[in-house]
Amino acid sequence: MIVLKFGGTSVGNAARVREAAGIALAQSAPRVVVVSAAGGVTNLLLDAGRAAAQGQPERVQAAVETIHDKHDEILDGVPNELERARASAVVEQLHAELDARLAAVARAGAFDAAASDAVVSTGERCLSTLMAATLRALGHDAVAVFANEVIATDDRHGHARPDLARTTTQAEQVVRPLLEAGQTVVMTGFIGGAPDGSITTLGRGGSDYSATILGAALQADEVQIWTDVPGVLTADPRQVTGARVVAEINYEEAQELAHFGAKVLHPRTIRPAVARDIPVRILSTFEPQAAGTTVTNRDTSKHVKAVTALRGLIVLTLGVPEMEDLARAAAVVFRRLHEHGVEILTVNQASSRRQMTFLVDAVTGGCSLLKARLAEELDALGADVECREHVAVLAAVGQGAAGQARTLARMLDVLARAGVPVLAANQQASNVALLAVVPEADAPRGVAAVHDAMVHRPHATTHRRRPRRTTLLAEPLRVG
Repeated sequence: MIVLKFGGTSVGNAARVREAAGIALAQSAPRVVVVSAAGGVTNLLLDAGRAAAQGQPERVQAAVETIHDKHDEILDGVPNELERARASAVVEQLHAELDARLAAVARAGAFDAAASDAVVSTGERCLSTLMAATLRALGHDAVAVFANEVIATDDRHGHARPDLARTTTQAEQVVRPLLEAGQTVVMTGFIGGAPDGSITTLGRGGSDYSATILGAALQADEVQIWTDVPGVLTADPRQVTGARVVAEINYEEAQELAHFGAKVLHPRTIRPAVARDIPVRILSTFEPQAAGTTVTNRDTSKHVKAVTALRGLIVLTLGVPEMEDLARAAAVVFRRLHEHGVEILTVNQASSRRQMTFLVDAVTGGCSLLKARLAEELDALGADVECREHVAVLAAVGQGAAGQARTLARMLDVLARAGVPVLAANQQASNVALLAVVPEADAPRGVAAVHDAMVHRPHATTHRRRPRRTTLLAEPLRVG
């Protein structure tokens, strides 16, 4: 069984929806299709909600009309009159629910997280309805299922966490019988259901996350993420002209790349697949025959596979007069940053045990605000904090390469030759990523230099097509 997820750009208009439907139907059944809202619709829904809370009905109406136009265009592309009429009735009902929710927001004068989740869910629910209708119009049994009936979450609206045990139970109860009846299930991404029955959303990367959660719950053979890029790239092609697709990476490498700025998968997207050892394949709807990138549990090479950079960071350096003071001072920094929602990317301790360096996300107010939040408690300990803004962390990712003692020295030499100052460096104990903290302005040059010098260039081969699912499943059985 395969789970296929299509992002907003892949279902942005009628032609794209039909293309996505064709890609899904090319896979053998049983299959589940997970869809995002059509491109741009989620932002329009959020704008409508904010406008309603601010008492701006004209802005609400403009956003809603644009949403209707997008859905109507996709609806007009459903190639069967009966299926078009069936889908139209459901979409009109969903639009009516949206109007009622926006009216409630306007009366309340507030657009809280719960109201936001209910409003933005309209995009995915409409698109799943339209995709299912398109599949039926092409002659295949299909049914739309809203994920709040399947993906169980807690009640943290806007950034809910899934309850995997309850999700597995509900997937077996709701989805499995439909698959066994020969239907293609089209499910909404991004949304889930709280214990009280209200709609939640999974936050950033939510639709990809929905696909891997569902894949784990149904013990899928593979999860496919269909998007607008051809796979995981060795670098940002806007900065490195020689960037190319990485054929295969493992879960740890994928999480490190996402954590340090690659724009393909959110780190948590991988986790449900890791637990069940389910391969995740990243593919392009614009190049459906390309091999893409496969994310697996295997260690695949000894080379640096990709280089990325995360910008907009701050370096905090904590110093204490005596080494026994460091633990207490560090505890203050960890606690205060957590209280204010500041993400810590890396932490390094000096061998003297009198200094610790924190690499953190930038915040409004920058260094002056961070130092003010820490000053009172740290002053009492005799500790001080130095702070530097506008830095980036450059990550060279490759599990085998990061485990070799010489690799970090080589990367630092490459950066020095390129004239890129290194503020801090770290070779991860996990042997997945080599990190260098550099001035933000120098990051693009650093990425290009490390990519050119260290990313392995595979031997030229003929263009390979993406393997068939049956071939992939047969491979572990081959002997000799």
